[in-house]
Amino acid sequence: MKSIAFDCFTNDQVKEINKVIKKNIVRKEDVSNVSSDSAKIGNFSIVNCAPLMGLLHPWLNTCKQINTEYFGYDVDCDFQMDTMNYNVYGINDEYGWHIDSENKFKYDMKLTCLLNLSEEPYEGGIFCLINGKEQPPLNSGTGLVFNSLIAHKVTPITKGERITLTYWASGSAWR
Repeated sequence: MKSIAFDCFTNDQVKEINKVIKKNIVRKEDVSNVSSDSAKIGNFSIVNCAPLMGLLHPWLNTCKQINTEYFGYDVDCDFQMDTMNYNVYGINDEYGWHIDSENKFKYDMKLTCLLNLSEEPYEGGIFCLINGKEQPPLNSGTGLVFNSLIAHKVTPITKGERITLTYWASGSAWR
């Protein structure tokens, strides 16, 4: 099993979430540490979580349930996170093949949890998992959960704008 996609929010709920996110952007993400082998083109921001928790609870709770039922990873799912990543891809923006990880001694990213917050249809911007034959559907309001160490990418946007929110479930270092 590589990923689990699920419907989570209506278009009106997506618009409300985006509105609150835009009021709570802490800073732009520093993409200078991205591997030179992987293009990361778009507008990436760090968002304060506290004002969003009530709105995002259904998504986060479903991510937690998916981990319990399908992955069984030792992750901290108490939702005491400070920030999440808000990713806006415009025309020709993309994110090349990469894995999600960070250099922390005691903790590892284990699950990547995405939420599609695009308000309008877009073209391109296909989410791909390495060696995956099928692309998971990522309609507006759809959540997606997958192992952070599986290489993945977003193809270039050809029309419109693709917007996602990312949360990484971390836990004790892999053994």
